[in-house]
Amino acid sequence: MSSPVIKIENLSKVYRLGEVGTGTLSHDLNRFWRMNILGQDDPYAKVGQVNDRTQKAQKGEHISALRDINLEVHQGEVLGIIGKNGAGKSTLLKLLSRVTGPTTGSIKVKGRLAPF
Repeated sequence: MSSPVIKIENLSKVYRLGEVGTGTLSHDLNRFWRMNILGQDDPYAKVGQVNDRTQKAQKGEHISALRDINLEVHQGEVLGIIGKNGAGKSTLLKLLSRVTGPTTGSIKVKGRLAPF
């Protein structure tokens, strides 16, 4: 059998829960001003989204998106990732495409990879 083109060993991804910024300092300041000074709703919340920023995550609270994944894909094989909401499908694709890094474990990819 040929060597694997994708090899995942002991892969885990843990996220720390808490407040996340909007991506820019000006938007973060605008959000702070409107919510904390003016007492208005979050201007960057999605329509219909309940965004209760008064309740913060407990210090040290974490969530495991993936835990101890081991996988090998050989040349010519096709891989499909299916599962329920919250199963970690998008997280695995982000890790494979190097959008984010793993908390533990390793991913080795030979050649090109097109997650979609």
